[in-house]
Amino acid sequence: MRLISHRQTTRNRIIVAAAAIAVFLLGAFTPDARAADSNAQAEGSRWYFGLNVPVMFIDDSDSVETGTAQGVPYTANALTEYATGFRVSGVVGREFGAGLRADAELFFARAEVDKLIYKGRTTAVPGQPQLGTIRIEGDHSIPVSGSASQLGAMVNLWYDFKPGSRWRPYVGGGLGLVRVDWGDVKYDRNEVAQGAANELAILQARQQAGIPPEAPLPPGFRETVLSDPRVVLPPGTVPELSETDTVFAFQLGAGVGYQYSDALTFQLGYRMLKASDLEFSGRNTAGLGATANATTEMLVHLFEIGIRYRF
Repeated sequence: MRLISHRQTTRNRIIVAAAAIAVFLLGAFTPDARAADSNAQAEGSRWYFGLNVPVMFIDDSDSVETGTAQGVPYTANALTEYATGFRVSGVVGREFGAGLRADAELFFARAEVDKLIYKGRTTAVPGQPQLGTIRIEGDHSIPVSGSASQLGAMVNLWYDFKPGSRWRPYVGGGLGLVRVDWGDVKYDRNEVAQGAANELAILQARQQAGIPPEAPLPPGFRETVLSDPRVVLPPGTVPELSETDTVFAFQLGAGVGYQYSDALTFQLGYRMLKASDLEFSGRNTAGLGATANATTEMLVHLFEIGIRYRF
C-alpha cells in the first residue's frame, strides 16, 4: 500500500506541473504570438542576473542498505519521506537574441526528513549456508530528526517565446552537480541491523530447543529470547555513514516571464530535478569490522517565483 501511495504522489505532482506548463505555454502558439515572433526584431546580446525562490517537494526516496554487523551480512530496503523544503538560487546569464539565453546557476536547498521506514530486511546465518536467506517482513519506522541539504551548480539553456511581448513563456533545462549533505540527520544506526540480529537469535534458540522450523513457537518464547542482553547490539555496532555525496544532475523546466521594464522581468515556473543515485558508506572496528553502504535516489519538484535584471 505504501508503494502505491509513493507512486501516486509522484504522478500527482507531475500532472499538476504539466497542467501549469500547458497554461504557461498556451499563449506561445496562438496566431498572435506567432505573428509577434515573426515580426519582432532580434534583440542584442545582454547580460543578466537573477534570483529564484522555489517551494521544494522531494519525492519519497527508495534506498537500499547493505552491510555486516557482528559478522552477519544484511540487506535492508528503506523509504525516506521529506517535509516541504525551500531552495534559493542565483543565476548569471546572457541573452543571445531571438529568445535564446543561457545562464550559470548556484543554489542551496534544505528539507527536513519526516520519516525513515525500513520495508523489509534479509540476512544469512553465519556458517550455515544450508539455511539460505532469512527475510524479515513488514514495515519498521524508526525515529529520525534533522534536515538534508543540497548545494548545487547548474548550466542552463532557455528559450523565451514571444520576444516582442511583455508576457514570455519559456522552456529549457540544464546539467550540473549536486552535493547532498545528510550530516544533520540523526537516527539510531543499529536499528537497521537489530531486526536481523533478533531473527538470528530466534532461529538459534529454536534449533537449541529442538523446535522444527515449521512448528509454531511456544507462548512467550520470542519475548524470552529477545530479552537476553546478548541479543542487543552494542551502540556503534553499525557504523555511521559518510555525510555527503556529490553527483551529476539534470533539470527540466518551463514557466512564464513578465517583462515589467526593459531591465526587469518577473517569472513564475516549475522545474523537475533528477540526480544520479546517491551513495554513502561507513566502516568501523566495532562489531567484527562492521561495514555499511547505502544507495538512495532523489527526484525534486520546484514551484518557483523569480526575478531577472538585465544590463
